[in-house]
Amino acid sequence: MRLKRVSIVIVAALVAMLMISSCIPKDPVVAATRKFIQFIEEEGEPEGPFTGLYLGEVDQDDIIGSESAGGQELQYQLQGINESGYFFYLDEAPGAFYDHPGKLVVVSKTNEIIFEEDTEGWPTINGNIVSPLSDRNLYAKAVIWDKWKYVREIITGTVVDWTQVFFRIKGAVITSGLTPTQNLYAEARDVRDLMSNAFKTIMGTDRVRDVKYVSGAAAPNWIAVLAAMDELLTTEKVNYMTLYFIAHGNTNLMNLGGTTFFANQLRTYILEHSGVKFCIIIESCHSGSWLEGLKSAGVIPPNVEIIITTTTATKGAYPDWDSAGGAADYNPSDMYVEWSGDFLQKLSSFTGTGWSEVTSYASSKSIDTLPALLYKCYTAIKGGSPSTTSWTLTERFVAGPVQQPMIYTKWTP
Repeated sequence: MRLKRVSIVIVAALVAMLMISSCIPKDPVVAATRKFIQFIEEEGEPEGPFTGLYLGEVDQDDIIGSESAGGQELQYQLQGINESGYFFYLDEAPGAFYDHPGKLVVVSKTNEIIFEEDTEGWPTINGNIVSPLSDRNLYAKAVIWDKWKYVREIITGTVVDWTQVFFRIKGAVITSGLTPTQNLYAEARDVRDLMSNAFKTIMGTDRVRDVKYVSGAAAPNWIAVLAAMDELLTTEKVNYMTLYFIAHGNTNLMNLGGTTFFANQLRTYILEHSGVKFCIIIESCHSGSWLEGLKSAGVIPPNVEIIITTTTATKGAYPDWDSAGGAADYNPSDMYVEWSGDFLQKLSSFTGTGWSEVTSYASSKSIDTLPALLYKCYTAIKGGSPSTTSWTLTERFVAGPVQQPMIYTKWTP
């Protein structure tokens, strides 16, 4: 009888062990992922949109760091981590043009949190940006926790149909400051190319200069932008300059070609060329800060006609979204970058069938048709009630909103 009881106890213990072991993930990455999610939940999930990414294995003595839009590199443990493990990243503004908040976490192979740091830059290992942060498709594949369902891989195939409607002796410098190792490089490159083609149609190829990454060529930095503007002024006699920037950004700065470009540098150039009128579009995180950063003695230089920033001083700017919070984008055929994709479609419309609306508005405000065109595109994107009508899905309340385009005009709208 005693032997029977012992047998029953042994069998029960074996069953319990089997049940417990069945709940333990056999894949160590799965176990580490659960540990990462549990850690973030215990810390308190962000209120806004976020994703969790698995960035791969790290070895003992690897140095975990981050790189900011201003080019600043932070190394949190100069001696490296004390044991190997699995590297995770909590992205609190999924896919945005940096800088934006997040958290770096390493889970050891014994399933312990051995490293965690808050960050506003993109994650690095031994000084190198991890590959999922430089390729959107790889980013999507690295996502292991997407509670808000914001991430998708790139869908391509849309071609914007441009119609040449008018020709003015004006010029433009169209800049992407991103390089191939940086997050969202492909999206910035492709939308910059579309933007360049659009302005070449409007102004003529000779009066548009491209500043972008080209292998073996000069970096797409402020020096390159400066040279492009000077060339337009001297060789093409341009006196009405449009500047489009797409870059990673922070307050009053953006990263151009791996170097920091500050708002006061552009302000100085504008003041030095008082006979040139400027129209400015900035597509970057925190771009709204430039509405203050470009001021001189608290005033925007008088030769600036219009400034459009694709978000506020505190919010992010995003690549293309087609759905958020159960709602669909109003223009799913836009591409690459959320606001700039919307702008390109409105630009095509207003330089086509809507051109009379632009000329009528310009006449009513006694302004040139170019700033009138940019203004009409901006207001058409927003619609009457941006929280629900904006073509920029990230501006609508269903998305947070996590983005809010801003505008300055020299005239009273």
